Amino acid sequence: MGRKKKTLSDTVETEVLQTEHSVADEANADAAETKSLSSQVEKTRTRQKSYLMDLRIHSPASLGYLGIEGLDTAPALVRLARVKGLDVIAVTDFYTGTFIDRVMAAAKDSNLTVIPGTVIRCAIPGCSDVVLSCLFPEQHSGDHIEKFLGALGVPKNAAGNRSYLVQRQLREIVTIIEQFNGVALPSRMDKTPSRLSAIPSLVETYGFRAFDLAYPDSARFFKTRWPKIKFQLFSFSNANALAQVGSRVANVRMPLGGFEGIRQLIARQAVSGQTSL
Repeated sequence: MGRKKKTLSDTVETEVLQTEHSVADEANADAAETKSLSSQVEKTRTRQKSYLMDLRIHSPASLGYLGIEGLDTAPALVRLARVKGLDVIAVTDFYTGTFIDRVMAAAKDSNLTVIPGTVIRCAIPGCSDVVLSCLFPEQHSGDHIEKFLGALGVPKNAAGNRSYLVQRQLREIVTIIEQFNGVALPSRMDKTPSRLSAIPSLVETYGFRAFDLAYPDSARFFKTRWPKIKFQLFSFSNANALAQVGSRVANVRMPLGGFEGIRQLIARQAVSGQTSL
């Protein structure tokens, strides 16, 4: 019996099927390539970079600052930070933001990120000396700090005065900090027995997971008491003179630079049984 000849319709149908398979193969290849590209983009987003930071630096706006007569502190501070290899600094004077703009202007043409901030003191039950470094996005100026302090009810004559105590509960203070798009970092709470006694409340009641320590060895206290909690423990310079800038730093890895990376790093955690602070 002879081979059956293909009709024109059979030939067309075969070519259509081959074309459909080819298109499907190309679509699958494109999808695989897109998935691979998306994976690469995601890896790039989550890739972390190291940043050398000193997030507690005072200026002549803080009472007791040891300045050098005849030296313009702002550009000198920026030059010193760059010489020491710092990527990020925070200007954190007590109850004032008046010097921040000068430091930002001095750092304008450099790769140094200047975080505006301020240091405040408040009380919680059992401790009348809770110290907080309040940090805000680098896009903000010293005026933002002044408005924040005004919202806390801090009088103008408290500027630079480390002895002043904010007359609000910590819950209110934290809420106002976050309303101003900032974050709070408990600072040097291991310096005295009274401050040390407040740390359990800061961790268990208020959800703080990051601390700026006076003594690096105090990290053992956290590891012993809360072995299952991951803390971010730093020890910044608390510089009250140019020579102290960058004397104690943190080298941290973050997926984002500047304030956004810092925010993610030191954000408070929700506390079980509490809806908000």
